[in-house]
Amino acid sequence: MKPLRNEILACAEGPVLSREDDRAFELTYHFGKDFTAFAGHFPGRPILPAFVQLLAGECAMQTRARREVVLQRVKRAKFLKPIQPDQKITVCWREQPADGGVRGSFTLLADGEKAATFTLEMTVTGQADV
Repeated sequence: MKPLRNEILACAEGPVLSREDDRAFELTYHFGKDFTAFAGHFPGRPILPAFVQLLAGECAMQTRARREVVLQRVKRAKFLKPIQPDQKITVCWREQPADGGVRGSFTLLADGEKAATFTLEMTVTGQADV
């Protein structure tokens, strides 16, 4: 899974941007047609797998924290529209403290349209990873 995480991290475009306050952020990704996760999902009509959308949220938070984050739980997730190669993906999220870790409430926008929403609970390790 680490190689896929590294590939996701490499697809980030630009820095993490702060939004309304110090707990809201966004990061843009570009997953081109050669991105590993599109292979075989689905032939002739590739879409970004749901688990990769969750990992993109985790990687965005990791990039902001500049520390490794470890997913503990997916609280809820709704995948509203398929994400295709070469769409501009904006990961927007809000962070809150949660039982010894952090909770992120995420919205993924594909070319400006809501594609997914989910909430992840994670712990942040002491190791610098990014």
